[in-house]
Amino acid sequence: MKYDMFTKEQIIFLTFASGCSNIAFNFTWAVYLCGRSSWIALAIGILLTIPFTLAILYLSKGYPKCSIFDIIQIKFGKFIYIIIVTINLAINIVLAVTILNFLAGTIKIYFLQLTPIWIIIIINIILAFLFVNNKILLFGRTVELLTIWYVINYFTGFSLSFFQEFDFRNIYPIFDTTLLKFGEAVLFSFCSSAEILLFVIVVGGHMPQTAGCKKSIIKGILLWSFILPLAEFIMQGISGTELLLSTSSAGVEISRSIFFGDFLRGLEVFILVTYQLICIMRLSLYLYCSWIPIKKIFNKRYSVIILLLISLVIFVLSTRLDSYNKAFFISLFMEYYVVFPFVLVVIVFTFLGTLIIKRGSGSYEKE
Repeated sequence: MKYDMFTKEQIIFLTFASGCSNIAFNFTWAVYLCGRSSWIALAIGILLTIPFTLAILYLSKGYPKCSIFDIIQIKFGKFIYIIIVTINLAINIVLAVTILNFLAGTIKIYFLQLTPIWIIIIINIILAFLFVNNKILLFGRTVELLTIWYVINYFTGFSLSFFQEFDFRNIYPIFDTTLLKFGEAVLFSFCSSAEILLFVIVVGGHMPQTAGCKKSIIKGILLWSFILPLAEFIMQGISGTELLLSTSSAGVEISRSIFFGDFLRGLEVFILVTYQLICIMRLSLYLYCSWIPIKKIFNKRYSVIILLLISLVIFVLSTRLDSYNKAFFISLFMEYYVVFPFVLVVIVFTFLGTLIIKRGSGSYEKE
């Protein structure tokens, strides 16, 4: 058994988990943009990442056990590699800080009002650190189990309410918006889902170059494009767009209104655990996507120290930010103006590198 490679099944769930990013909290921006049709816009935006995923997989086709960053180092040298992976490190750290503030803010407001924010943050960082600082196969297995738990837990929280509270009048008319607003919501969904591409860029170094593994990435994207819109569809059917617009933690608010007599209450605990799982899964992947490329710059014996330093930086910045609202707007800025443009630049750089080598020697030496 190869402990330095993910399996095909793990890649499906890892790709799915990479989509469970800040959009799990700020998806209400899509509701603000296009109202009742937001769940359709979310699905389309996620699916639009597939062509770019295929481009990344195509570029890494001839480079087994190499990520896109490794290919850039082969083509352009270590200096360019250091610049690119440092930017990647900064992006992943900021995204990790925002999702930690989303989770900490939700727990603080709804469940643990007297618990200091820094305790909630440090517990999640420690868990993510322990998950990532492990063999690749075991890390993949952990994310796989957390993802399955997340999906089961989330729909358990809403399944009982579907027949009791769901009202199709909250869904229709579906397209109660202009084409321009719908397009803006699709753009938001696509830019947010570009975080999947951040993961695909890195995972090539721990993914067997087989057709099955590449299909697994597409399956993971398709699964996320089904689950997130379905979750938003159910929440909208239960509460309407008004409650979804009033809070980013709409799942908690909606689940609080679900009960059967006096013997079945407190379903918001399911949603709390869901948000907790999302945060740990995604925080672990942010650490993975930043740590794997950056540690190659240094001596191998410093790799754990580097992971520890990255975790420490995330902790310090998260406690300094300490604001749900600031995290919301920072996440929107990152998704619109930073994540996808960075991914696009990396793809173009890699394409130019492969084009140059084809016109040059026609071969390469793997470092």
